[in-house]
Amino acid sequence: MSEAESASPSPLPASLLKAFSNTLILENIIPYLPLPTIVSLCSASKSLRDVLLHEPSVFRYVDLSKCRGAYVSPNLLTGIDIGGNSWRAERMDENLTEDEFYAGPLRGVLSKLQRLKVLQNVQTLVLDGLASVTADLLHDILTGPEYNVRLLSIRKCHNVNEHKLQQLLRYLCRPNRPEGTPRLQGLYVFPPLEHVEQDARAFEGCHTLKVDTTDYSSPNHDPWYTARGQVIAQGHAQRSSWEETLLVCAGIISFDAVLCTHMHEDMDLVLTTSSRSFLQESDFAVPPMATLALGPDGCADCGRTALGAPVWGQSDIREFPLLWPPPATGNLIDAVRPPPRTGPDGTLGSLPQRLIVSCTWCLSDRYCEKCRRWWCAECYNAGTFKKPSDLEKLAAEKGFGETLRRNESNPYSRNSGNHSKVFGGLCIVNCLGVVWAARSSGIRRRPG
Repeated sequence: MSEAESASPSPLPASLLKAFSNTLILENIIPYLPLPTIVSLCSASKSLRDVLLHEPSVFRYVDLSKCRGAYVSPNLLTGIDIGGNSWRAERMDENLTEDEFYAGPLRGVLSKLQRLKVLQNVQTLVLDGLASVTADLLHDILTGPEYNVRLLSIRKCHNVNEHKLQQLLRYLCRPNRPEGTPRLQGLYVFPPLEHVEQDARAFEGCHTLKVDTTDYSSPNHDPWYTARGQVIAQGHAQRSSWEETLLVCAGIISFDAVLCTHMHEDMDLVLTTSSRSFLQESDFAVPPMATLALGPDGCADCGRTALGAPVWGQSDIREFPLLWPPPATGNLIDAVRPPPRTGPDGTLGSLPQRLIVSCTWCLSDRYCEKCRRWWCAECYNAGTFKKPSDLEKLAAEKGFGETLRRNESNPYSRNSGNHSKVFGGLCIVNCLGVVWAARSSGIRRRPG
């Protein structure tokens, strides 16, 4: 190498301004930058400010759930709730309402975005867990002309008055609403269920029991499209006040939950007496919340699903629930797009994805809580099968589990009425028989 070559300076790396000037690079970097960092970059130089503030995609997705400016101290909230000194220490207007007080920090953050003239660019807004989210603030976000939010997440926002929010959503979806409204297309409001994995060896020797080891953080899996069982707590053990709101908003605003519409219609003729009585006493005309995810495989015997159940690529996208996390694009189709379905040969996308969900009452006595298999109305009507007294007689016989497996494998005996399929929340063939067999052989459940 000559002295001239060694003395020549090495080429400088591309500047941040030059990189951000490329829209493709900018759109791939922005999702990894928190909002305070983006605002700081805007303050770094006028050139960076011009690039960032004039590109709509920069503020298309805004997550304020961890923004310190929107945070309300728990000590302050406690003082307000009990009428303590914290309220008076703020030296606020005495006419200030509690909702206005709570929403103050978040309104300040949103006002700053408005001063930057980027608030109209925000299409996906995440406010999860913020105490400064109130029903009045949500009214402004959903109706104010300065906002253009299409996907909104307010999970675990405990200061939101649910009754007021439900009234607002029903008003936005009224039949005589102005054309082009509401702007909101999807609302995340139901917090995920903290799923506790089952112990595969709760009973030693019960190797047929399933354990949920699915990695739901993977883009190829989502709780709604696996046989996970219960996915949300709202409306699982009792009717929910959200059911009527979801029914009114159907086809207009999507939620991170759906109603048990298709399964409810399919199971209507074979509902158990207790399920029918409970639903008739509440509001039989409004379908319950679908809280059980059954996976795309269908009935354990015939593989069919409820009539009209949504199939991706064939059904309206508004029949599918919103999936987490909200997409940065702000598009509804990206928010509800299901993960590809795995075919029998293990390849992804070889079969159309199906959404098979149900409420608790439709699957009463026809769903196994362990292996999570279920049976459709054509394959099993629990009301026509024998009662627990008959099961006790069967349990006393030798070869209890083997007898049931032979009956199950015989296509001519599946609907012959000689045995039940579910007892005590467990399917007799796969789970209950093995548990009873383990107990009868002297194996006891391990402590803890």
